[in-house]
Amino acid sequence: MKKIVFVGPGGLGGPMAALLARQGECEVSVLSRPGAHLDTIRKQGLRVDGKADFTIQINAQNDAEKIGTCDFLVFAVKGQHSAEAIERAKGIEVREAVLSVQNGVTKDDLLAEAFGRDKVIGAVSAMAGERPEPGRVTWTDDCGTLFGELGGGGSERIDSLVTLFRQAGIDAERCDMILSATWAKTTGWVPLGLIATLSKCKSGAIFSSPTLAAGIVTMVRELGTLAEAKGIPLIDVGAYRVKTWCQGPFADAVEKVRSSPLTRTTSTHSGLQDIRKGNLTEFGACIGPIVEEAEQRGVAMPAIQVMYSTLMALEKRP
Repeated sequence: MKKIVFVGPGGLGGPMAALLARQGECEVSVLSRPGAHLDTIRKQGLRVDGKADFTIQINAQNDAEKIGTCDFLVFAVKGQHSAEAIERAKGIEVREAVLSVQNGVTKDDLLAEAFGRDKVIGAVSAMAGERPEPGRVTWTDDCGTLFGELGGGGSERIDSLVTLFRQAGIDAERCDMILSATWAKTTGWVPLGLIATLSKCKSGAIFSSPTLAAGIVTMVRELGTLAEAKGIPLIDVGAYRVKTWCQGPFADAVEKVRSSPLTRTTSTHSGLQDIRKGNLTEFGACIGPIVEEAEQRGVAMPAIQVMYSTLMALEKRP
């Protein structure tokens, strides 16, 4: 039986870990910082509601040495906590692969530095959830999770992960262009997140609004220019049809955004969740490196730059 460890059992890692543990086809543990969430999981189990409703007893630790070894090590923390999470998990011996379902385009490089590039596989997830209180996660959406080798194509370890996730009821597929998929997800997630955190609107309302949908297209096309400069072809991933939104007349792209299945989502972007809780968002960790690289390459990103700078200024207010 495969052993899977999730580092960060929050709004994304929590539902994934719980669903896999409930299915019983693999042994699941979670590694987390000390605190009320970890304590509640230990005492009462991990509660899932939303698209599913159940409570599962799960091995929850804050000490990697108590976990020892695993086949797959999955990082699901917010971007700003990556360094701390990697340091916490270094004591775990990984037999097959390390992967990250986090946001951003630098996550795999961070894992490669810590665990060696051969151990790292790519992962992109459009599952959505929240952690409304300690010990409970709300699973709001499942728009697919992709796994692929960083160099392209698949492998036995990729197929193994896809099978386990599907058995658990999670929409999962192999992706032979995982780098493109990572950039595609980021290209859709960043504009949505910036608009959500500053407008305080839910995701469905943003995609339905003509004005806000135009903002999505503007920023998607800016990010698409950077991806092109890096030689990374964008692809359509799930509901993020970023390749399509980068093509053709601007007005047509806006209408395609407004006809997206995302207009029907009830989820709240993770950035807005953080703002409502008074927490820092992960945009500094996820968007900061993109903005820096765009400046180095001479790629203009005026809309993203203004939105990002505004949000960073708001976050630093006392």
